[in-house]
Amino acid sequence: MELIQMVFFLCGSPGLLAADKWSMTVPKAVNQTIGQDAIIPCTFTTPYTDYQNIITVIWRMKCQYNGLLIFRCVSKGNPSESGQNCIQSTGRYSLSGDPRRNNISLKIKNISFSDAEKYFCRVELSNKQDQYGTVTGTTLNVQVTQALERIYIQTLPSGEQFVTCDVKGTPPPTVMWIIPDNANASLVSVQSGFAGASSSIPANLPNTNYTCQIHGKNGTQHLSIYYRGAQEQQQQIPSVLLIAFVILSGVFFILFLVTLAVLYKKGKEQTHHLFTIKRLVHLLTGIAHF
Repeated sequence: MELIQMVFFLCGSPGLLAADKWSMTVPKAVNQTIGQDAIIPCTFTTPYTDYQNIITVIWRMKCQYNGLLIFRCVSKGNPSESGQNCIQSTGRYSLSGDPRRNNISLKIKNISFSDAEKYFCRVELSNKQDQYGTVTGTTLNVQVTQALERIYIQTLPSGEQFVTCDVKGTPPPTVMWIIPDNANASLVSVQSGFAGASSSIPANLPNTNYTCQIHGKNGTQHLSIYYRGAQEQQQQIPSVLLIAFVILSGVFFILFLVTLAVLYKKGKEQTHHLFTIKRLVHLLTGIAHF
């Protein structure tokens, strides 16, 4: 890990070392895998042989002086005093070092791509003139473990089909097609992104096991898929469409039952009304004969 050491000279201050100097040592860059905890080292020396007063620790992101303040803590000479908060965390940020031992390294939990930035550490003593910080900063590089994610058959609107392999990693690993072994390199299409890539090859060999392979940092990985042929692939009903068909069929069946129930109820009411009218007509006819 490349280290950068910076030295400022102070003159005429009481209690100084023979060298009369401040120094701060930070790495140029730190590499860490996404989802893990990252530690950004920062150590310093002061011109004082036995300093017991307040130490303020400051960490900023992007810029040294006006960058985003992500962590600040105050270490007092007496740890039992209120305000001794350098052992506490601020969100995902905390100190992995001890300011009293000239170590103000920063710990970031569960890093993501948004954490890939430049970080600047700074230390301030009780005297406002006693301040020191890194100028160059430390770049945090967030990495993704190289892996072969999936292999699948892709059908274009034109009906043309491809076998595609998706990979992830920083940088994305190179995909090799080992079956069919006579795959023409000019037919392979690759789409690459920051931490992922896709490699596709025309699916023109029915009843063939297509296999892709990568040689990543974690060794060799491969995936295979059996391609039956264009006709069989087109005849297969996608699972999503099948599920949608079943759901719609159920909805229509329920609506059909509700409709039948409503018609049956109306039919009974109409039959009842017709029967009442017939009885009334019969009664009136009897009275008229009387």
